[in-house]
Amino acid sequence: MKQKSDGAHKHGKLTSAQLSANTWQDFEKLFTANGGVWGGCWCMFYHKPGDFDAGAYSQNKKAKQTLVTKGQAHGMIVYCGGDPAGWCQFGPREELPRIDGKRNYVPIFDDLWRVTCLFIAPRHRKLGLAGFAVKEAVKAMEKLKVKVVEAYPVEGERAARDLWMGTPNLFEGVGFKRIGPLGKSSWVYALELGRR
Repeated sequence: MKQKSDGAHKHGKLTSAQLSANTWQDFEKLFTANGGVWGGCWCMFYHKPGDFDAGAYSQNKKAKQTLVTKGQAHGMIVYCGGDPAGWCQFGPREELPRIDGKRNYVPIFDDLWRVTCLFIAPRHRKLGLAGFAVKEAVKAMEKLKVKVVEAYPVEGERAARDLWMGTPNLFEGVGFKRIGPLGKSSWVYALELGRR
């Protein structure tokens, strides 16, 4: 079920809906129109540690759909004028474990959830959809009684398509606080939902 929003946008009214078996066709439409995103990832990269083939389009799509069917994949689809235009992946730590393998990563919260991926279709970029997507994802996690959410934004000059983890400004605008470094140009940010 799509959530309504009063957000005006250049290409139409913004709404959102959580990823589920009922909204899979919208997720599929967005990702199919954009090459499975990043050459065929289908937002599977953070679901498991170890080797990953971002170009394995069909395999990644099938794996993602299986997780969605089992209720083991979370995310927020953003619609602009009724069409799927963007995406924000979130989920519990055990659902998105790849971050745990980062050399500099040290979890300091128990029972945490993560925001790992953002994608906005090219014609909708730089118009505020990423911020809307993160805010809607945070609202969804609040309803799920999540206590802490981590995000891992990157700094520096990058093409929009390379900002799948977002930027510090994006997350700071939603209330996240910087915790520490994750890599050379990436950071761990956290939002304690019980303190909002």
